[in-house]
Amino acid sequence: MGKEIGYVFLSNSRTAALEKDGEIVWFPCPRFDSPSIFSKILDEKSGGSLLLRPKARYDVTTSYIGDGLIAKSVFSTARGRLVAIDFMPLAMPAIIRMIESEVPFSVTINPRFVYGKVGADIAIKSGGISFRERGMEDSFDVRINGNYRYMGNGAFQFGRGKASLMCLYSKNFKYGLFGAAGDVYPDPKEALDRTQSYWKAQIAMARTAGIFVDEYKRSLAVIMGLTYAPSGAIIAAPTASLPAMIGKGSNWDYRYVWIRDASYAVEALAKAGLVYRAQRALSFMASTIDLSLKNFNHPLFELDGTAPAAERELEWLAGYRDSKPVRVGNGAYVQVQKDIEGEFLNALYTYFAISKDAGFVKENMWAIDAIASWCSRTWNDKSTSLWEERDGKRHFVHTKLMNWVAIDRACRLKLAVGEDRDAAVLKSISEKIRDEIMKKGFSKKHGSFIKYYGSDSVDASLLLLPLYGFIDARDGRFVGTVDRIIERLGSGNGLLNRTENDYEGEDSEPFTLTNTWLARAYIRMGRREKAVKSLKALADMSTKLMLFGERVDHRTGQILGNFPQLFPHAGFVTAVAEYESADMALI
Repeated sequence: MGKEIGYVFLSNSRTAALEKDGEIVWFPCPRFDSPSIFSKILDEKSGGSLLLRPKARYDVTTSYIGDGLIAKSVFSTARGRLVAIDFMPLAMPAIIRMIESEVPFSVTINPRFVYGKVGADIAIKSGGISFRERGMEDSFDVRINGNYRYMGNGAFQFGRGKASLMCLYSKNFKYGLFGAAGDVYPDPKEALDRTQSYWKAQIAMARTAGIFVDEYKRSLAVIMGLTYAPSGAIIAAPTASLPAMIGKGSNWDYRYVWIRDASYAVEALAKAGLVYRAQRALSFMASTIDLSLKNFNHPLFELDGTAPAAERELEWLAGYRDSKPVRVGNGAYVQVQKDIEGEFLNALYTYFAISKDAGFVKENMWAIDAIASWCSRTWNDKSTSLWEERDGKRHFVHTKLMNWVAIDRACRLKLAVGEDRDAAVLKSISEKIRDEIMKKGFSKKHGSFIKYYGSDSVDASLLLLPLYGFIDARDGRFVGTVDRIIERLGSGNGLLNRTENDYEGEDSEPFTLTNTWLARAYIRMGRREKAVKSLKALADMSTKLMLFGERVDHRTGQILGNFPQLFPHAGFVTAVAEYESADMALI
């Protein structure tokens, strides 16, 4: 199970594309959360794509070049090979495809704007083709080099030899590849060289790993690829409505910045030694804090820090494997999630513990004070869970834990930079929260912590208790919790479900992030072999390109959910960093 090639993830830290077997099937423009112009992944018939095929029967294999996000596809036929290199040049909503072929081949370009809803007017240009959204100024231009013949309707036939396609989206056709500034766009070979150098330099800045070396580097590249460079915002995934469970309606848009997910990514970046990236993401999140309301008055934000658009359904799309509805926007932005302030302050604390950047902490003391004040007033209220269950509020143990984390980290940060005002009060509140969790969040009957007060269920988020220093991982109460989680949430293939039941019914598909939590708990328990085993079970369920989805089908090993997913990649980096260094596990 697992180890399918799956989709190739391309990114230039502005937007992203997914490719499979030489076909671009997802490409939002001009940024991650924009409408897509290739949406075949969500509708096989009318979504639109950019297709490359040899004019002969073939087998295809795909790999990444180096540690970055540059893909190489090799089509093997009885008469020769075709090699295609695909990448996204920095700072442009563009895809460049470089081809060298021993056999004739075809290229079919079929952009459909607004998630496949709107067709294009086609104009043949000298050296290429331009597609303009009907009734609008937007265009998708393709500059073509090589021995080709136009066949109509966006289809081209190529002879043997070298060829290249430079594909660029423009908000106004006048400034596209065939517009006034058309001569400023780069030569494909130069763009490739510069993009390769960029990715090599970025990955080289990170701490090295001694275990799961390739998976660790790939996870770092994914985190970088999910970062919106202009703001430092880190999105949860580059896709919308890839179902977490086929046919059950769990199809959501993840192209936003969840404070929780981004905070996990900050922890991973800091522990990997990429503190400058961690600081940028923290600065973005701090910019969304509201001093007059709940600090993070939405659990997720757009790439510019504003509230996301309302959730809506795209009725004209069939859905991935006919899994409807197809949704964009995300209705979870109206939820009041009371754990996320804790995740943010823990990320800030982790950054400070590694960087020793007291100036940055002092610069953001206003945010620390605001969060400490809010959590001190509201920690005892009910809330929705980190799983964004839509069936009501409860006293979730994880949420209480994160309120404890928020106040504990606020106290620690203030003392660390000499701002001891209110520290004693915060310490007292944190102890009160801890006492309540120990009394109401632990079941003597079951010998474990529980999902919410009065519940009989466990939840994978309980694995976080020692990761934040709330309880010693060797404490019998936590050991009993781990045993019960494995018993009740284990899937039989070494992976864990996130909970026993949620608002959609039985939670039957393993949630990839949870194995990284289990590995980190094992590290603190001194069970290092089990930690490696937990990470290996997850790695075995990645694609051949070492990409993780949100979930895995427990029967087939198929990747499920929006892809690739920030959660498991960030968790994997953090777990490997903690395995390599005892100091990392103590932060």
